[in-house]
Amino acid sequence: MKIALVFICLFILGISASPLRSRESLPILFGTEDFFRSEPGFKPEVNNKPKKEKIPILWGGNSLTQEERLVNGIQMKTFILGGGAYIQHKSIRLMAKEIEIIGEDALVGNLKGQVIVEDSENGMTLYALKGVYNKMEGTVSLENKPFLVQKKDNKRVKIKCDSIVRYLEEAKTNLSGPVVVTSNDFQLFGENAVFLEKENRIDLQGEPFLFSESRYLIGNSLNYFVKEATISLKGDANIYQVSFERGKKSKIEENKSEEPKKIRRISMFSGDALSHLSKGKESVTSMNGNAYLYRETSEFRANDIESRRNNEEIIAIGNVSFIDKESFYKMEGGLLKHDKSKKYSYLTENPKIYFLDKKDLSEKGNLSAVVLERFEDRNEMVSRGNVVVETLSAKAKGEFATYFEKEDRLVLEGNPSLVKDNTQVSSGKIIMFPKEDKVLLSDGLKVIPNAPKK
Repeated sequence: MKIALVFICLFILGISASPLRSRESLPILFGTEDFFRSEPGFKPEVNNKPKKEKIPILWGGNSLTQEERLVNGIQMKTFILGGGAYIQHKSIRLMAKEIEIIGEDALVGNLKGQVIVEDSENGMTLYALKGVYNKMEGTVSLENKPFLVQKKDNKRVKIKCDSIVRYLEEAKTNLSGPVVVTSNDFQLFGENAVFLEKENRIDLQGEPFLFSESRYLIGNSLNYFVKEATISLKGDANIYQVSFERGKKSKIEENKSEEPKKIRRISMFSGDALSHLSKGKESVTSMNGNAYLYRETSEFRANDIESRRNNEEIIAIGNVSFIDKESFYKMEGGLLKHDKSKKYSYLTENPKIYFLDKKDLSEKGNLSAVVLERFEDRNEMVSRGNVVVETLSAKAKGEFATYFEKEDRLVLEGNPSLVKDNTQVSSGKIIMFPKEDKVLLSDGLKVIPNAPKK
């Protein structure tokens, strides 16, 4: 024991004395007291990054095969599930005839045959013949005839395309290739689409178009809000619509009291942006910016045109212009309202009527007033307030006027006066034929004094 103690003492003394074990070399090997002491102003680095939520994954099947496999240069365990195979990603269930799971934590899952992805929370079910589940990215990619079906809020939507990538955490689905969206009322077609389930919105690009029983819509991009059944079409929006209307009775049909045959009409509705909202059996369609409605029998322009109650009510705002090619007149103003069921139109904000030639639609005369009303069933127009009528050779004024379209006859009343051939006259009633430039005076004729006479 004494010998051992002597050797230890000599060893310690040897370290202190040896130049190779000098005090200067000690901090390199062992550090000093200051090594563990914080310098002034020093703050230890703290990792404030939120910890990524660990996604619990369950998986299973009626049969299981395990093997070691080289995946991207790394040896990993691989599990083959068969017969009712599934992966449970939170509340979302992925099922297939066979699932190949890579890694014990199911980092990747290859789904083969009869792939079904159920997201009951969003009312969404996806189908395909092939799919890949990626846990880290939180996605499932589907190929080989994929499609999805959403049943939510009494609305059903089915979408077919070439490939689908669904972001499970975001409830967002990217659809690529020719996309077909089918609802109870119509079909939408586009090149690519994004379905945001939480917003109940489908965005289609690549000049998408819509088919319904009697309508065809096309534009540069389209947004469809599933819950509200609302459509927003932007960029060169166009609607083509087919309707059937009763034609005018011939003399033979009038004598026999027969109903006239229905005529097939095609309408084209265009503008900068279109929106369509369905509310039960009713719908509202709005065209905003350079709105233009063309039919074989008429042309309708305005800044904005809105169709309500399934085209029963039409409202046009700003630079309104309507040409009737059957009755040969044009209406202009700032605001027009038309009720189809009542066959009644109302035009305000500097309204004006232009009387057109039957051959070339050239202007033969015009009328301005405060308010214009048109009664379609009677083929009559009533003008009220500061009525001014101009023909090629005369100018008349009054308080109100009635224009009978079929007869091209205008009756001006309310202290009417007329200037023609440099002579100003007044009468109880002035009857004018604007397109023929004829005038009849009745109920007393007076030459207004101090007026130039010929």
